[in-house]
Amino acid sequence: MVLIFTFIKIRSGANLHVEISYPLYLYSGIILWFYFRDATMAAAKSVLKDAAVMKRIYYPRMITPLAPVLSHHYSLLIAFVPMIFMMIMYNTYPGLRLMLLPLILLQCSMLVLGIGLIFACLILVKADFEKFLSLCLYLGLFVSPVLFAPEMIPERIRIVYFLNPMAGTLLAFRSCLFQQFPFPLWQFAYSSGLTALLLLIGTRMYQRAESYLADKL
Repeated sequence: MVLIFTFIKIRSGANLHVEISYPLYLYSGIILWFYFRDATMAAAKSVLKDAAVMKRIYYPRMITPLAPVLSHHYSLLIAFVPMIFMMIMYNTYPGLRLMLLPLILLQCSMLVLGIGLIFACLILVKADFEKFLSLCLYLGLFVSPVLFAPEMIPERIRIVYFLNPMAGTLLAFRSCLFQQFPFPLWQFAYSSGLTALLLLIGTRMYQRAESYLADKL
């Protein structure tokens, strides 16, 4: 994907307002977005996937959607390895904000869990919600600061653009990795607040759904 989108950018001559090497900017966004996408879909489908076990064995039900959120960190960790070599190749290094990286990843994981819990409950009611979530995550790649910088968005509608909680997360993620980017304090504060709200809603929905999980499964 990095090779394809870099080729398109070079051929088109588009100004994406990226301050560092475009392949590095693109790859850093893609690895976090793919973690978000894959882990969210896995968490949303986890209840149906583990239905046979959940009907036979009692255990804390929250483990079911939480497990894919944690297990997908392994893929993210592997994806970091090529990025380290790319940072060395393009002579781009992190600053002291690198210490905030665990906080950013925690916020992203909680956002994944919140959305996953909500859709895990909705999918139990109607299976079409799985397709709806998949479509939203596909389109989200193109309306999040993964392929281009937010400065491409007209300023008059940028506030609408930042309603996407992953926008602040991606900007904060890059700020921790590349010292050229300032930390997006307000955008990350909004993303964190919405993450807390979605996690609360998802937890409440999931706790209520536990009473009829066996019937639905």
